Amino acid sequence: NCLASYMDPSIVTGVTLNLTAIIEGFWNGSVMVSDTVTVELRNSTSPYGLVESKQIVLDAAGQGNGSFSSATETSSYYLAVKHRNAVETWSKTPQQFSGGTLNYNFTTAANKAYGDNQVLKFSKYCLYSGDVNQDGIIDLTDAQLAVIDNLNFATGYLATDINGDQLVDLSDLGVIVTNNLNFVSKQIP
Repeated sequence: NCLASYMDPSIVTGVTLNLTAIIEGFWNGSVMVSDTVTVELRNSTSPYGLVESKQIVLDAAGQGNGSFSSATETSSYYLAVKHRNAVETWSKTPQQFSGGTLNYNFTTAANKAYGDNQVLKFSKYCLYSGDVNQDGIIDLTDAQLAVIDNLNFATGYLATDINGDQLVDLSDLGVIVTNNLNFVSKQIP
């Protein structure tokens, strides 16, 4: 890849993604609890193979960035965002880096996500929270896991802590149940 970019200067490798994404349960309308997400660059055609994956820390504004060494400006990629208790969310369409950078903001509209799969909360579109076991659907299994941790007075950095306050309680369960009742699941190409 480096040799290809040396021989053809139009092929740029080593690009930067500037990402804005807000996690529903972590967002209070003015700040988000900072946390790590995994961002995958996926090929734009079926079977959407994984090109590269990076962990990115989203700050209180839901902003973070990461460098990808395998991506080029001559290809388009789906962005797949994964979080410990949010529904996996993909960009609406494949995206292309330009000038070594891609700025992508999920928070401005539902249609920034594939299948318009986001929830509006306090004027920002957010990744759905509550997929505790990361199986792609928010269901009673996720609620059961939160109930068990609640009954055991679980604290700390847990997938069942939906609002990021380091305590598993009924407020966490409320988000899971609401999203379960709305049949929330991942939407991918």
